[in-house]
Amino acid sequence: MKRNLYRLLRIRDLLEELSRLELERKAVAVREAEQAAARQAQMARTASGAAFRLLAEAAPRSASAWLTGIADAELLRWRKTRLLSIAEARRPAFESAREALLARRLERLQVETLAAAAARAEEAVRLHREQRNIDDWFQSRAARDVRKQR
Repeated sequence: MKRNLYRLLRIRDLLEELSRLELERKAVAVREAEQAAARQAQMARTASGAAFRLLAEAAPRSASAWLTGIADAELLRWRKTRLLSIAEARRPAFESAREALLARRLERLQVETLAAAAARAEEAVRLHREQRNIDDWFQSRAARDVRKQR
């Protein structure tokens, strides 16, 4: 039984490791989407700043360049919003992976506890058996000593 428990413990340990790897993979996906959104926001601010500098120069030939800059900034803001919505859409999968990892960890800990209890029980049986053998030996020795004295 002890070997089966340790085999089960190893399987639970491997399942927990798989769940941890899955959680990390999903966390990376969410983090990458959030970082991409932050980059898009920074690029939008840069594009808006460049467009407003063109407007401040008030050169008549730069009107189309200013409009293009504003359009680029709006496109970048739209991409940022889209990336944030992708990150939010990935968050439930991340949370479910986190819950799966915690469930696997709980299962592994339960099997670990059972294996430790089984090992303690086997050790108690072994110690009891040894003590009984020692008691039997001393009892038989005492009986032999009584026979020798007669």
